Amino acid sequence: MVKLSIVISYYNTYELTEELLGVLIPQLNEDVEVFLVDDGCNEKRLDMYDEDIKIIHLEKNMGNSVALNTGIKKATGKYIGVIDSDDLITEDYIETLLKAIDNTDSDLIYLDWIDKHNHQIVRKPSNCAPWRSLYKRDMIPLFDENIRHCNDVPFQEEVEKRVKSRYYTDKVLYIYNSNRVGSLTWEKEQGDISWKY
Repeated sequence: MVKLSIVISYYNTYELTEELLGVLIPQLNEDVEVFLVDDGCNEKRLDMYDEDIKIIHLEKNMGNSVALNTGIKKATGKYIGVIDSDDLITEDYIETLLKAIDNTDSDLIYLDWIDKHNHQIVRKPSNCAPWRSLYKRDMIPLFDENIRHCNDVPFQEEVEKRVKSRYYTDKVLYIYNSNRVGSLTWEKEQGDISWKY
């Protein structure tokens, strides 16, 4: 049985995603599966990784929620984790999370993260980012596909309704690429996009 499924929603971040996969793929083993969902970019360069991870190309741009749900629906792992395609992980990300899975049966497994630019470490994270924790597959909700941006808030609200137990790894495992030019967060701050939620 696969212990951990990882879902990556991809949209026009090839160089950053290539860097992420360079760290992620060497960590993979038979306990882990990865779904990288190309949200309508038709990025054929991703196909070079299809021997190590599962590449899914959506026919058109459907939004982050649809891309994430596509991966979640295909996941078979006991737990599901999300990684943003423009972020990074540490070299012990998989090893640490698999140990945590072996040590708990909690609904959520939290991990600490660090900001790539200001190096601030966030412990016991309370932000709404889906990548802040692993979710047991039998309790994870789907993302609202009517919300193309800022889908993390209603997702976490639904998680809070379902979660009954939590486990904390007490280790920095995720590297957040804050305010990247062209990212949704950056565009929101520039006033370049309208947010539905």
